[in-house]
Amino acid sequence: MAGKIKEAATTEIMSPASMMIEPSDIEIPRINVVQKTSEIDAPFGSIVLDKQFVIAEPETAIAAIPVSVTKGWREDIPYDEDEIPRIANSQEERDEIAKTSDYPMLEFADITLLFEKPDKTDVGAAYPFPIGDNLYALGRINVAKDAYRQTFKRLATFTLFNPDTPPSTRYWDFTSSLISRGKYSWYAPSLTFTDKETSEAVQKFTNNFAR
Repeated sequence: MAGKIKEAATTEIMSPASMMIEPSDIEIPRINVVQKTSEIDAPFGSIVLDKQFVIAEPETAIAAIPVSVTKGWREDIPYDEDEIPRIANSQEERDEIAKTSDYPMLEFADITLLFEKPDKTDVGAAYPFPIGDNLYALGRINVAKDAYRQTFKRLATFTLFNPDTPPSTRYWDFTSSLISRGKYSWYAPSLTFTDKETSEAVQKFTNNFAR
């Protein structure tokens, strides 16, 4: 009987190794920059995690750590059209879609970020993940056009000139910036490099996440 109880207890222990967990298995909340037309109850220009936690006010920087980046292309179909854009995950797929598309191909990126819990915050529940001695939030944002230029291109430029220094080894200022063209205005996310290093625990996590 004792042997059976021990065996049952062993089979119920869960670990990343026993569950064969990969980064694609993780549920990552979306990061939104609130626009005038957004159906999110938060100030215009604020940064919201999972459509409920305001983690940064408009044009106010929050420390972020890049975890992973995925680049792609999609048909640049106007919002008032009913068509669903086709997506390419490689240059070859992009070129094939472009041959038969009536729309230009638009670069975009999915960027996954870590946010360290501030000393003072009204949304402590947004930071449930322990890494080292701190708690963190994890989120993913989809960027294109101005947002792509102000985030992905900055990460790409840093990586090109610092091939031995992954972006995840530094904190980045993540904020929303107001853009105005004619009678239209909107907020776009922005990433700016800082020279503050991340902890060894965070670097280990980001390295494992990227595998």
